[in-house]
Amino acid sequence: LQREQIAALAHDLKTPLTVIQGNIDLINETELDDEQRLYAGYITESSEQIGIYIKALIDISRTIAGYQLHLEKFDIADYMGQIKAQASALCLTKGICLQLETGANLGTLKADKLLLERAIMNVISNALDHSPPQGTIYVTVQKTDCFLHISITDEGGGFTPEALHHAQEQFFMGDKSRTSNMHFGMGLYITSSIIKQHGGQLVLSNSKKTGGAQAIIKIPY
Repeated sequence: LQREQIAALAHDLKTPLTVIQGNIDLINETELDDEQRLYAGYITESSEQIGIYIKALIDISRTIAGYQLHLEKFDIADYMGQIKAQASALCLTKGICLQLETGANLGTLKADKLLLERAIMNVISNALDHSPPQGTIYVTVQKTDCFLHISITDEGGGFTPEALHHAQEQFFMGDKSRTSNMHFGMGLYITSSIIKQHGGQLVLSNSKKTGGAQAIIKIPY
């Protein structure tokens, strides 16, 4: 019932928001003085923020219900190359370097490509938020025991003991947590939910090599 109420609310909010955004676009096309343009900017920013809240509501309802997986077989090396291109562009905006190292003969994996991409990018975005200026994010991909291991490590301050214990919980947003405020404490929770539905596990720790946080996505072959 809670999931249905959240989903219905998110859907109902979209209609008035679309009306607001459409009308503010029309207003911006008219001749405005400086004060009016300032107020129009406030409305635009606020409507965009509401859009983020709606997306969060939808994410909550989906994680509660469980994601519907669309499984397909794909080449892992090619797939990680696509992830690297997307993640590198994101890191470039903050002056962070991304290093990807893939093992030999990774073969293929049967998984939901879009959801797995979202899980990986959530972790990379989280690492990016906590990387020092000119830092590096290290991504390694290898086969270990019947599992595909995707390890993502940054050079930040690492997880606090509290974050290691709670970071995969819904709405965990401690000031020193590894969950981004823009994700409303949902980033690592969503990642963990996606990985669990694939029969895998998200393992969080602190790296002895970099001193930063390490997240390992384990997906069974």
